[in-house]
Amino acid sequence: MTGPQQGPQQGGWPGPVWPGPGPQPPSWPGPPPAPKPERGPRPDDVTLSVQLWIFVIIASVVARVAEAFSVRGSTELRRAYDEARKTEGFNLDKSPGLETFEKFDTTLFVMALVITALVAIGVAVLVYLNWLGQSWTRVALQLVAGFVVMLGIWAFQTDQATVAVPSILAAVAVVGAVIAGNSREALAYFKPGTAA
Repeated sequence: MTGPQQGPQQGGWPGPVWPGPGPQPPSWPGPPPAPKPERGPRPDDVTLSVQLWIFVIIASVVARVAEAFSVRGSTELRRAYDEARKTEGFNLDKSPGLETFEKFDTTLFVMALVITALVAIGVAVLVYLNWLGQSWTRVALQLVAGFVVMLGIWAFQTDQATVAVPSILAAVAVVGAVIAGNSREALAYFKPGTAA
């Protein structure tokens, strides 16, 4: 008999030999993948965390808008504008829209409001994804929480209550949001099937 052997081989690959050199195909398929564990109902800690984050967003926006209004037209800003005009390589006269202090002031004010709105929208999207159970948003929101706490600490140095009070309240609330978002029940919700 000159052809390939039929039937199982002794001491080798179980089954017919695959023609040609190289790795041989597996004779048995792997087990089917385990089904993804079902996510349980949303725990109260996640709901509390999201509610606190909504408060943090609102309080932070109030503080940043109040800060933008308090800086607008201030003597400190005028002094900074005059210093920038004296600095070599930073020619405000050639920058469109920044020739006068009033234009400079308005540009900074609008930029502050736009940046505040964009950051608030970004954090709101993270909070919504957190509500849906995306585990990675907890880490992203913890980074945001560190920034909010830092702004709350800096708020103790200001003499403007419209900036300080919302910043400090946001810092306190964000600590509660992080603690609630990292409770045992919340971790089980974010990672179903793992022991928290």
